[in-house]
Order: sequence, then C-alpha cells, then structure tokens
Amino acid sequence: MKEYQLKPGKIGNKVIGGYKKIEEKFTDAFLEKDESSKTGYTLKTGKTAEKVTGAYKKIEDGVVGTYKKVENGVVGTYKKVEDAFVDRFLEEKK
Repeated sequence: MKEYQLKPGKIGNKVIGGYKKIEEKFTDAFLEKDESSKTGYTLKTGKTAEKVTGAYKKIEDGVVGTYKKVENGVVGTYKKVEDAFVDRFLEEKK
C-alpha cells in the first residue's frame, strides 16, 4: 500500500510560511555562515545566543512534533478505514 502524508492546506501553508519567516529572522540575527560546521552555520554571539537557540529549538520541536502527531493521526485513521474497506469488499484475484 502507498504511503501518504497530510496536505498542509491553507492554514498549514500559513503556519509553514510564518515558521519560515521566524526561522529566517532568527538565522539573520544569531547565525553566520561557517563552512567547517556540520550545519553550515555558527552562532554570532556567546551564551545569550546559546540560551536563545535552546529556547528556539524547544519551540521548533514542539511545533514539528504537534504537526507530526496530527498528520500521523489523520493518515492512521484513513489507513484503518481503507483497510476495513479492502477487507470487507475486495479480494485478491486468483
């Protein structure tokens, strides 16, 4: 069976767009390009930036985690309905 993911829709696109704007502002304010870094960036400032980065990461993880839970719930429910339909009304060709 094919794997699916949730279409973001109008609200999801707004959330994603807003998140990208926040990410860009954060990157401009606190990070600088660094080719030797795994991520390609390093912090511009010291401990203050580390605190902000940690807080930002927690927010990011929360948003992404919540979105994944919703997506998995919707896709999981759809798969249950699809499986029930297949079991009830379809059979393999012989």
